[in-house]
Amino acid sequence: FMAAGAALGRAFVAAGGTLLVLGGATVALSSVSMAITKAVVDRTKKHQLVTCSVCEGAKTMGCSVCEGQRILKYIPEVHVIPGSKMATTMCACTMCEGKGEQTCVNCLGEGSTFPDKYGWSQAGGIIS
Repeated sequence: FMAAGAALGRAFVAAGGTLLVLGGATVALSSVSMAITKAVVDRTKKHQLVTCSVCEGAKTMGCSVCEGQRILKYIPEVHVIPGSKMATTMCACTMCEGKGEQTCVNCLGEGSTFPDKYGWSQAGGIIS
């Protein structure tokens, strides 16, 4: 009876080892095939890209808040007296962090995008 138990134990260990090896091989093969598929898809996508129509490939555009001036000028409106000269307060633009330009929001700084299939650029951002 003891020999049967030992044989059963060896069978379970052998089966477990076989499953472990087959599982590891499956994971390795799956990882390799996914990497190959990703490379093919990335190459195909790269051939479809066109120059960004918003930044014209520059990857950045002038800041829409400070209009490229790097600073914001404002006059405090507390206790404004008509006809008086108020001091202008200046601060660095918080949108562009004082750089005067922003990453293009259309191509996200890549300089290229996929072709406009739906005519968004001609619609001026208006969806009808």
